[in-house]
Amino acid sequence: MDILDKLVSLAQIKGRVDVQCRFQENWYVRQEPVQTQGQVHIVAEGEGYLKVDGCDARFLEAGDVVLFPRIAGHVISSSAACDNIGDVPEVVQNGVFTLKKSGSAGQGMDLFCACFDYDAQADLIRSLPEVVYLKVEHPSLRALIGMLEYEAERKEEGAGTVINALFSVLLVLLMRVYLEQGNREALAGTLNGWQDNRLRGVVQAVLESPEHTWSVSDMAATANMSRAQLMRLFKQQIGVSPHVFVNRIRLQQAALLLKNTADSVLSVGLSVGFRSETHFGKAFKKQYGMSPGQYRKSDKAD
Repeated sequence: MDILDKLVSLAQIKGRVDVQCRFQENWYVRQEPVQTQGQVHIVAEGEGYLKVDGCDARFLEAGDVVLFPRIAGHVISSSAACDNIGDVPEVVQNGVFTLKKSGSAGQGMDLFCACFDYDAQADLIRSLPEVVYLKVEHPSLRALIGMLEYEAERKEEGAGTVINALFSVLLVLLMRVYLEQGNREALAGTLNGWQDNRLRGVVQAVLESPEHTWSVSDMAATANMSRAQLMRLFKQQIGVSPHVFVNRIRLQQAALLLKNTADSVLSVGLSVGFRSETHFGKAFKKQYGMSPGQYRKSDKAD
């Protein structure tokens, strides 16, 4: 089993590329924080500045990608100080995109902006830092972004569907490249635990089979360590106890099944390791703030 595939599946990510920016001369765009949604900025051409709330401004240029797992408040600007609040761009509809544009000549920046929704309890999102910065150097990333630009320019029939499908692949590739770069110090939760060789086996085993009766003794045996050492490492590397970790993965698997199958609530609960519908319902409501039935009927996994 591929742990990234599994975590992406549990996260129930649904993305869309909906904004294209073509800035020249001076511009200022403010994004307010949204803790239940992610965002990606892809700089196709030119240069500018990004200032995340509470941080110094950062220079951006063609080939830079900025990923917000949870949208932090930030500004994209032509000014290094990111304080030119009067230079708000014009907003028009341009095919499948909302187009933000400013000026008509001079140095500028072209970028694509994409948003994505996900399950509110997703371990994948919890594991990532507030903001991820990447360079488009990986061949797969370059190819996908090139296809995205091609579809955006041609505006052919079905372009919106193609662009959003490309973005879904791109998002997984961005996360893969980030993990390959060895950014362990910025990770938390499940991904941090999985990158610890002492815990990798047991983390993967729980993700593969959350329905198993995972006692602390079972998990310690799988990790080839004592119960005390296992509990200490889970708290240290993942931030929760082994029991809480197992329960969280079970509930995310249940949420995925509720959204994508017609199985009864009882069947879903039993299939992920709960003893009864009552036991499952109480645990689900505690984590998600609603019953399994209400979650199934909700419009999106948020």
